[in-house]
Amino acid sequence: MRYNLHTHTYRCNHASGDDREYVEAAIKAGMKTLGFADHCPQFFPTDYYSNFRMRPEKAAEYVESLRALKKEYRDDIEILIGFETEYYPETFDKFRDFIAGLDLDYMIMGQHFIHNEYDVPGYRASDPSCEDARQYVNQTLEGLRTGLFTYIAHPDILRHSDPVFYRELMKDYCSQLKEMDIPIEYNILGYRNKKWYPNPLFWQVAAETGNKVVLGYDAHEPGALLEKNNFDACMGYLNMLGITPARFSEIKNRKL
Repeated sequence: MRYNLHTHTYRCNHASGDDREYVEAAIKAGMKTLGFADHCPQFFPTDYYSNFRMRPEKAAEYVESLRALKKEYRDDIEILIGFETEYYPETFDKFRDFIAGLDLDYMIMGQHFIHNEYDVPGYRASDPSCEDARQYVNQTLEGLRTGLFTYIAHPDILRHSDPVFYRELMKDYCSQLKEMDIPIEYNILGYRNKKWYPNPLFWQVAAETGNKVVLGYDAHEPGALLEKNNFDACMGYLNMLGITPARFSEIKNRKL
């Protein structure tokens, strides 16, 4: 379990620390594999541009920096290069064309919005309607069916005030994710920062369904990789539910 595939860099405008600091922190933590998955550039049909993702002109430098570190530290740790992104049907072709030339190792889906973010408010602004919650699940599954994504980050980021509705929706969601063999992430950053996720109700459903699970630090600073107490607490909670997170070899078979 000493791997992490969810690491951000300063290029996304809300993380800190340079690439080398993350690599050295991971080695110090005893990790054998470190994957970088910064928030990927997107290509919107309007002048809007999100302030929490990398700009397109930074992508080549990001990949080049990590390739150099991959070579330098090859005897100490395996470094993988990826991105985290949302699935927006209207802009997906441009996005896919852009990343095709970067020779990435993997992609994580981190769906933060319903519909899109440039002309429809994100679900985080308020409790979504049942219709919007279903749209979130359907849109996420549609994106995963493209075959582009290795796993889904914080699948329980979706909120809803009705626990009965939420449980039924997540039961169907987890069942479809299992059928597609898409691993789901228990997000250590959410635990660390006491966010609304990880959601215990979601993870009860995932345990009942038998989904494949990964632990993701979602690191936004190098020191987060050294916080073993958070890792142990999350691992302990999953074990209590009867969930044993996947080994890296089980994930490596998915587009790594």
